[in-house]
Amino acid sequence: MRKEAMTKKKKAALWSFQIWIMSCWNVTSQRCCNFSIWFLSLSPFITGIPFASLKPPISGNDAFVGPAPGARGPMRARAPHPGDAVGAPAHGLQQQGPAASLARPTVNLDQAALRLKGGAKAVAEAPKAWYSAFWNETVEITVLFALWYWGNIYYNIYNKKALNLVGGAKGGLVWSVATVQLLIGALWVIPLWLLGIRKSPNMTMDKWKAMAPVGLWAAGAHGGSVVALGAGAVSFGQILKACEPAFSAVTEVILTGNVQAWQVYATLIPIIGGVAFASLKELSFSWLAVIAAMIANQSAALKGVQGKAVMKEPWVKAMGAANQYGCANILSVLFCIPVVLGLEAPKWKASWDRATSKASEKDILTNTFLSGFAFYLYNEVSFMALAKVSPITHSVANTLKRVVIIVVSCVVFNTKMTTEGIVGSAIAILGTLLYSLAKQKYGAGGH
Repeated sequence: MRKEAMTKKKKAALWSFQIWIMSCWNVTSQRCCNFSIWFLSLSPFITGIPFASLKPPISGNDAFVGPAPGARGPMRARAPHPGDAVGAPAHGLQQQGPAASLARPTVNLDQAALRLKGGAKAVAEAPKAWYSAFWNETVEITVLFALWYWGNIYYNIYNKKALNLVGGAKGGLVWSVATVQLLIGALWVIPLWLLGIRKSPNMTMDKWKAMAPVGLWAAGAHGGSVVALGAGAVSFGQILKACEPAFSAVTEVILTGNVQAWQVYATLIPIIGGVAFASLKELSFSWLAVIAAMIANQSAALKGVQGKAVMKEPWVKAMGAANQYGCANILSVLFCIPVVLGLEAPKWKASWDRATSKASEKDILTNTFLSGFAFYLYNEVSFMALAKVSPITHSVANTLKRVVIIVVSCVVFNTKMTTEGIVGSAIAILGTLLYSLAKQKYGAGGH
């Protein structure tokens, strides 16, 4: 138990350190917000309570046990059957997992007491923990979503700054920036495994080969997105990336033969039409941005379709979402390196000299590092948020996130959008929301 408690404290310290680094980024207009999150991030160090365990005990009958691993909500205890041994614990009252340290001890009542006092209702309500007033599941989900949005916004800002400093998509260093961003994530997660802060996955060569397609298409999705964002405005790149559902739908039919309900495909009309309308008079229109974004969308679609079968494997599920992403990220780095060597390495020195003649090395490296760290953090937090809410809630939040990124990027980079761009992007983003909702409701409602 002591070793388990220490492990939980290590994880709490790790997550708090991640949040603390993010909150210390010096954006003048965000100082008040940064201070509040910085203070929140230090609370586990002050109180000694791990983030993952900060859930108030459940009163009444639910106080017996916490949720089973992988289950949503608490397990409910029932009163013993007449045939149960006197003094034996009620069925389903065994507490397992890390939450056992915070669960209320099991209470053993004999049959006579249960009959006289009204069964399991006789159990006194568990007192609420002192921290439940300011930290509960609702607050935890709110913090996760805030960090998810925050990390995504900061990634797009620092990524665009780094790309501008190296000359954009045609500066000869765009794939180098994308690869370094992925490498920073790998250099973050590997020490966690080596130091035992996070349980390392039991990977073999066969398992790495099985996950290779996921890493390959993840590399294509990230690299294509970085090129698109380097070739055009962040807002335009986000509009183009809204087309991903169309690629996913077509790829799913071709590779698996799985046909969705007609309502699902109907939602693709506003997506495609909105993107086309927004592109008509886009001030930062670039065919390179369009092509790169479409490559990113197709890669993301292939990752989703081909990776679905791999993610269903028991050994992959046992890894957990964080380690799944960590392994895929490492594979993405390995697939990006040959691209850098083939496309940019021959002229890398000249490209770097040209970039450093207009900007300082410190600014280039700082923005690249921060964008890489933010990229890894927001993806991991996104997995954590998805595990705590329904897929529909996650889809809605993901759609709103794209809107927030477009608005913030326009403000930060003083990007002007035409009326067609605003209307078209609104239609396309609404279409992506409808696609997610329709797919959740109708599923494989076709053939």
